[in-house]
Amino acid sequence: MSTVTLRDVAERCGVSTATVSAVVNGASWVSATTRNRVQRAVDEMGYRPNQHARSLKTQRGYAIGVIASDLTNPFFTEVVRSLSHVLREDGRVLFLCDSDHRFELGDTNLRMLFDSHIAGLVLIGDSVREETLRRFVRRRAHVPIVAIERDYDLDDVSCLVVDSEAGAHSATHHLVGQGYRRIAMIGGPQHGPGSTTFGRAQRYAGYTRALEEAGLPVDAKLVVEGNFRFAGGQEAMRRLLAGSARPDAVFAANDMMALGAISVIHSAGLRLPDDIAVVGFDDIPIAALTSPGLTTVAMPKSELGRGAAVTLAQQIGRARPLALRRVLDTELVVRQSSTRWPTRH
Repeated sequence: MSTVTLRDVAERCGVSTATVSAVVNGASWVSATTRNRVQRAVDEMGYRPNQHARSLKTQRGYAIGVIASDLTNPFFTEVVRSLSHVLREDGRVLFLCDSDHRFELGDTNLRMLFDSHIAGLVLIGDSVREETLRRFVRRRAHVPIVAIERDYDLDDVSCLVVDSEAGAHSATHHLVGQGYRRIAMIGGPQHGPGSTTFGRAQRYAGYTRALEEAGLPVDAKLVVEGNFRFAGGQEAMRRLLAGSARPDAVFAANDMMALGAISVIHSAGLRLPDDIAVVGFDDIPIAALTSPGLTTVAMPKSELGRGAAVTLAQQIGRARPLALRRVLDTELVVRQSSTRWPTRH
């Protein structure tokens, strides 16, 4: 089926394309008789304005750009799903990009989105370098920006983050309460993409605080670096099993690394949680479907997406958007991967 154009509607109604455009855009100078005739033709013919072309012409965007760090991770897709639902209700669409944990790709995505005259921007995770974003903020100060799980040091960027330290503390405290004593941590990368994700340092801080409160040592040999991906969790777990002191429990800084660790534990012929317990972070859908089920720290994924959309709606149209900061809570979800006995409350 061919696309109905302004010219098609104009020819049917015997008016100019300018008149049809005026009706579609709600101009007041068109007579009521002509307006009704044109509107009826628009409805019957199924004409839809080309919003992208309009935004390029007027330099006023209607779409929201989104750059996520890794769309293979269900955490990001859950946040994007919630965000897109709210944007659709507001009459906006979403231009979605995946930086694939590569800064150069994130920077390219940023340039493309700003060239498309977006009305707002959402950055999820560690997807764009701060210095790159700073340059674009100077040039496009009227475009509101919301960062999720990344705390940019920029006055014009709003952020939504999760209290990762409290979440990691509760996860580690749970393992201590189950009788585990050699508790390892698989953390995020210390350098490069992912290293400035908001929760990376906070989760390590929560882990160490819980150990210190329990009178347990923070053993550097039990802290290994991952990359927030399944394969990174596998490699980190192999290093832990090859070490001189095998851990009896592992806290992974996200669920994808926790699942990678579990696959290696199974391959080594070890049992969860009897030989090694595992706790993750995010509560992605598959966490409840593994065998045994993965104990994890639930992130408020839907609330992060909705919160970003609402924040943008409050900011769009301002000459200078106001930067807001909001910290959301987590919740420990206890399943079988870490429970030797029922959790005491």
